[in-house]
Amino acid sequence: MDTNTLLYIVVFVAIAYAIKTYILPEPVKPVKKPTVVKAPKRQHKKSTDGSPVYYTAEEVSVHDKEDDLWLIIDKKVYDVTDYVDKHMGGLAIMRNAGKDSTEGFNGEQHPIKVRQVLEEYYIGELKQ
Repeated sequence: MDTNTLLYIVVFVAIAYAIKTYILPEPVKPVKKPTVVKAPKRQHKKSTDGSPVYYTAEEVSVHDKEDDLWLIIDKKVYDVTDYVDKHMGGLAIMRNAGKDSTEGFNGEQHPIKVRQVLEEYYIGELKQ
């Protein structure tokens, strides 16, 4: 092997090493997706005979947080905890958390179809 060939090989190896070391980006390590832990399904009172379940205003009032939100609307009780993130008005849903939200709910900002969605979250009646 002559000197020029050896020189070409050394230069080629040096250039390849420089490209790998200084120019090419490091391989991207796959990002591990965070494990989503779902909250356990909340337990509500159940009637054995199919009659409505009744909650007092005091019972509803303790459910006043973003991760545990009940509302009273038209004397019915709704557990809307799973709806908070979907609410088009953002955290405005928290204004009457654990309280009577009838006036706010029946405002002009809610189309008729919202009432149908609300029925999914019905858990009982307000005890008078």
